[in-house]
Amino acid sequence: MRKSISIILFLFFASRSWSINVNYSVSGRVGWIMPDGKVDKVVNQRGEWIGQAWSGDFSATFYPHWSSLRHWNDAGWGVGISYWNLPNTMLGHAIAPYTYMDIPFVKQRHFVFGLRPGIGAAFLTKTYRNTVPEGHLFTDTQDANECIGSVTNIYFPEVLYINIPIAKGWNIGIRGGWYHISNGSIRQPNSGYNIFGGEINVGYQVADNLSPQTDNNDKDTAKSWSVVVAATAGGRQVYYRDQQTFAVASIHAAAYWHAHPIFRLGGGMDVFYDGAYIQRPTYFQKTNLAAAQAGDCWRMGVSVQSEFVVGKFTTGLHIGAYLYDPVKELEPYSEAILSPTGRISKPIFYPYNLLKAGSAGYPDGWLYTMVVLRYHLPWHVFLQAMMKSHLTKVEFVSLGIGFYY
Repeated sequence: MRKSISIILFLFFASRSWSINVNYSVSGRVGWIMPDGKVDKVVNQRGEWIGQAWSGDFSATFYPHWSSLRHWNDAGWGVGISYWNLPNTMLGHAIAPYTYMDIPFVKQRHFVFGLRPGIGAAFLTKTYRNTVPEGHLFTDTQDANECIGSVTNIYFPEVLYINIPIAKGWNIGIRGGWYHISNGSIRQPNSGYNIFGGEINVGYQVADNLSPQTDNNDKDTAKSWSVVVAATAGGRQVYYRDQQTFAVASIHAAAYWHAHPIFRLGGGMDVFYDGAYIQRPTYFQKTNLAAAQAGDCWRMGVSVQSEFVVGKFTTGLHIGAYLYDPVKELEPYSEAILSPTGRISKPIFYPYNLLKAGSAGYPDGWLYTMVVLRYHLPWHVFLQAMMKSHLTKVEFVSLGIGFYY
């Protein structure tokens, strides 16, 4: 934590000697946590938005002379740190250092509208393990925080913003968006927090000119089409009481059309392996595991993939639908167990609770999403980090390697 604060302070003072523009910003924020079964249980509410969460934020946006940012309307890269006071003593507090991109959609002299997608870490003071009553560890209880199972979590601040200059070097703005905190099911419990909020900020621009200088000799060398193949692996837990970790893996193949130097659109096929869907003794059955088979660990789907390109990095959101999904025939467990075969016959597309998909007692559904980050190395190789989810419910996080042409 001290290292994160020290790095930000170093950037603040060192930037005065750099030949780049820097915009420092301080914000006050308020948000509401989206209803979830475990959040409801902690704060004794049912199906209502949980609020309010208060937050303070300090960030520094840099505008270096990188040609890879030129196509983003002279975008910037930044670092920040947020403090969250969550809306219940059982939920505690969070410190979240993060990095982000500042992407202006509209950029005028007296008005800037844009997007700030980010990723970082959130360190929480209250988890299941330090709130459960003495002697009740790994038992069902009404007196513990069953939302978060680890101190260290992933932090996703994804916001839209408006900035308005008010005086030389000074600007005010408003922001609003989605803030997600969870550990990606690496450790249970992990319902996580989905916070929707807004903020008011005051910023100071070190230099008058926001636009960086660019290399006029830079030329776009991106091809019109590209093909990628990737594989990832990781692990996840399903239930905090059985404390079991299961292997997960994925294989991806896709083709992309480079619509712009900063954006590519593609489609592909995804294969997933989830070792949680094997027959096993457990305290908790999300599916009818008594009827599980070896093939139930595998799923296959097709996805539409939109990705942004920044130099050697690509990042984007993939949205897919399962074509092969035996798990759906085992969910929900309460219905499958009543069937003579232990399975429920479902078509590819079927109705289900979209917002509660992946929660205990609810099916995952036919829709899946992935947040993907790739870094390109020489020899047509890239490293990949991937988070697979069902909208707000993260299924697993995995790391891997891929090849592109």
